[in-house]
Amino acid sequence: MRAADRFVAFRWLLVCTQALSIWVTWPLWQVRVAPAMLPLFELPQIGFGPLLLASLGVVLIHGGAGVALYSCLLLAAMLSDQMRLQPEFISQAILLWGTLPWAAARTVSRAHLIALWFYSGFHKLDCPYFYTGDAHWLVTSFFPAANAGISAAVGVSLALAEIILAVCAVLPRTRSVAVWMAYFFHLTIVVTLALGLGWDEAVWPWNMALAAAGYVFIDSWKETPAAQFRRLGLAMRMAVGLILLLPLAYDSGWIDTYLCHVLYSSHAPLAWIRTPDGRRVLIDTRPKLKVPVPQIERLYVAYFAAVAAPGDELEIFDPRLCSRWRMREHRVIGYERVMSGLWLPGHGNLELCVAQCSIRRKAVNCLPCQRGFSLIASPGRGPRRQS
Repeated sequence: MRAADRFVAFRWLLVCTQALSIWVTWPLWQVRVAPAMLPLFELPQIGFGPLLLASLGVVLIHGGAGVALYSCLLLAAMLSDQMRLQPEFISQAILLWGTLPWAAARTVSRAHLIALWFYSGFHKLDCPYFYTGDAHWLVTSFFPAANAGISAAVGVSLALAEIILAVCAVLPRTRSVAVWMAYFFHLTIVVTLALGLGWDEAVWPWNMALAAAGYVFIDSWKETPAAQFRRLGLAMRMAVGLILLLPLAYDSGWIDTYLCHVLYSSHAPLAWIRTPDGRRVLIDTRPKLKVPVPQIERLYVAYFAAVAAPGDELEIFDPRLCSRWRMREHRVIGYERVMSGLWLPGHGNLELCVAQCSIRRKAVNCLPCQRGFSLIASPGRGPRRQS
């Protein structure tokens, strides 16, 4: 297939996979009372689902104008409700721009793919909880008797495979290998999630698109990275640089989780609501929306503020290096402090505790932390998602 034709064909595929993603998560795009909506700005709330599907139809007819319209509507939808800040929608929108006959946009899409593959593996290797968390859960879902050593070995292998895929995509001589690796890796993800686990259906269409993205963007890439970078204008050079380097700042706590490609790595915050009667409920909107609350501390706080009652407490487990360094992997924040805006680090008087998994100090006898770590170490199928 000619290069121009493969981009057009991939645009049609992306329209289908994005429409399917929206259909699967349909309640997410509607005006609703529960689960709570988390607007960034106070905007009039409208149902974006029909508008997004209609704009995808425009993409098939008018190309660039349709892509711009869809992107604007998607941005407006995310500003209206930050629950929609999901990686599958952001990623597919970036790839959709790359299907246009615009060399700079295709370079940005390639950079996005390379960053996605590399940092998905990097964050798995970087997180000490991955091997007893998501890796253990995945292996024991198929082989319940598997021990921790096998789970760790599988986890390391998966992470290294993602990093190798990114490296092969960058090197001209190994790009054909990257194309086949992308097919195998992402189609295996679809089969595993759909047939093996029956879980997380919101990302199935995205992975089908990513499986073909290697052929479209990497196989058609004939230049060296340096030569292509020199052809870009200043603005696009900065965009590519941000895409490739910004995820390194994830452990600093400055960048949102999904913008850093933290996927199935046990490296993203989790949160629970603790009630006065002793209940402890994981904040997970997947049963109703098919997606979780984006795993960002500020959005957990916003969600808690929208649904909690006086006397409730917000418990946050944050495995990022910035939290581990400050000895604040676990925090319990009272209702009054959340509502008064005094939940940010530095305000003091927060209830801080250290789980038994801490390697820097003697463990504190803290029941919430012990429960939190046991959930991370021995997860069930429910809480797991792109963490």
